[in-house]
Amino acid sequence: MKFKWLVAMALAAVPGAFAAGNALPGTVNYIQGQVTINGSPVAPVQSGSTTLAAGQTLSVGSGKAEILLTPGTFLRVGNGGEIRMVSSDLTDPQVEVIHGEAMVEVDYKPKMARMDVMERGADTQLLKEGLYKFDAEQGSVEVIDGKAAVAENGHSKEIGKGKEMMLASASLKPVSFDTKNEDDLYRWSSVRDSYLAQANYASAENAYVNGDWGLGWDWNPYYGTYAWLPGDGYFWSPFGYPFFSPAYMMYAPGIRAYGYRGLGRAGEGTAVLAGGRIGGVAAGRVSGIAAAPRFSGGGRMGGGGGGRR
Repeated sequence: MKFKWLVAMALAAVPGAFAAGNALPGTVNYIQGQVTINGSPVAPVQSGSTTLAAGQTLSVGSGKAEILLTPGTFLRVGNGGEIRMVSSDLTDPQVEVIHGEAMVEVDYKPKMARMDVMERGADTQLLKEGLYKFDAEQGSVEVIDGKAAVAENGHSKEIGKGKEMMLASASLKPVSFDTKNEDDLYRWSSVRDSYLAQANYASAENAYVNGDWGLGWDWNPYYGTYAWLPGDGYFWSPFGYPFFSPAYMMYAPGIRAYGYRGLGRAGEGTAVLAGGRIGGVAAGRVSGIAAAPRFSGGGRMGGGGGGRR
């Protein structure tokens, strides 16, 4: 109980998890095509107002779905995919991938919080910010960026960026895979991320102008989606898009004018725009608003990770 209270306090202090109007883990944020919950169809107009409760199953026919977990974490399900919400606990959301492919984008993860994805009897704990892919048909776990711990049959193994693990293997030995092999779900997730970054900018700007410092998930009716508002500074997504806090909006217009080019963290290098995304970008942040970003050209941002290059 004490542990969960500490985690809840950390979530509330940084990403503002308990702000008024926040979405709960399991909230359906966006759907495309045929999506059902426990066999009942979900219409696009229900996005943002429908929550997948613990024990419920979401199935995708021809289409895709995006589900919110903790603030700053998105679960996306591909064509023919099916997932079950095991637990909607804010401090430890748990999801099971039953069929097809699912991808989890973690832009922010409190150190004390857990995040678990089950697949074929294995439990994968997401340890860091990053991008993770699960394929229930192949029984595989891919760490596109980040770090995870896979537990199966009493054995546990950590895997890092660019590593894949086949479940039900005796050794649980991770192998390298081609991170540049971008499939349909990856491309769709990248497009969604670009829209979410725009929704973030609009919501953060509105909060800054109006002095409304509600943080966490903020419903943006103009984009028809929940926007993630960090508690301070700004964060990079694994796809290379920035997410600003309302407190950081005094710097954001200058950043926008540069098209996100040359945006670096205080005391570190700068980013280089590559192929429409920021190359070599970490899923990191600038803490506080005292350190303004630099706009000089130069090397890539330090800290590792980022979207595929």
